Amino acid sequence: MGSAKGSLLGVGIVVVLLAGWFAQKYGLPPPPPKIAGIDLGTTYSSIGIYHAVTGETTIIPDDIGKKSVPSVVAFLPNGTVIIGTRAVEQQEHNPKRTIYDAKRFIGRNFEKDNKDFLADQKRYPFKINLDTEGKAFFEIPLDFGVKNVYPEEIGSLIVEYLRTAAGKQLGVTLSQVVISCPAEFNEKQRNFTAKAAQIAGMEVRRVISEPTAAALAYGLHKKQGVENVVVVDLGGGTLDVSVLWLQGGVFVTQAMAGNNRLGEEHGSRQGH
Repeated sequence: MGSAKGSLLGVGIVVVLLAGWFAQKYGLPPPPPKIAGIDLGTTYSSIGIYHAVTGETTIIPDDIGKKSVPSVVAFLPNGTVIIGTRAVEQQEHNPKRTIYDAKRFIGRNFEKDNKDFLADQKRYPFKINLDTEGKAFFEIPLDFGVKNVYPEEIGSLIVEYLRTAAGKQLGVTLSQVVISCPAEFNEKQRNFTAKAAQIAGMEVRRVISEPTAAALAYGLHKKQGVENVVVVDLGGGTLDVSVLWLQGGVFVTQAMAGNNRLGEEHGSRQGH
């Protein structure tokens, strides 16, 4: 029975390879992508797809041509949701209903006297509170009452926005995703990052660390003689440094350090 399964698997692989070879040789259209890659960032987010036949990766812009979409979600008084650049453009006139930096709070629990949380309550123009379990949520004042929204729900709105924009351009429904998260995220934070995609209706195939995603994007796993890699990720709101060890084509995180209060946005503010 095992040998029969092995034979079937081998035949399946050969069929896929032959299909790819014929597609390249005769210029047939590549199969539509099924799995998206999403970087749900603190400041910006993006979505990309991998073309199995050509081996190329494409970052898909949103409907206004932005490949890096601001991780900002705004609510109008009537409950209408605005995402990305459009949300940023109306932020000045709607600060209490425009949520950003939600990733800082995803999958985390706080004590009410936590210094960082108390500082954040003062720093942001929108209202942040804690539920009975210590999970942060955002209080959005709307015409019909106050709406409580959790960080993973903000993330899901961004994921759905990216998924819809990419799907329209590709002419397919993207239902599966590989999503990235910071290397220092614990299991709970990784699970809630995955939950953001699941709320948006996507099946999460894998949650991958951002340094590993960067190393794979540069093809370092294919280069001869590469064993140790240092990845410096200066994001819009965070700085992460990771040391990766390459073994058998797989990256293993050896060490990491980061500061989720230091990034390009903070440097720009201090420079001014």
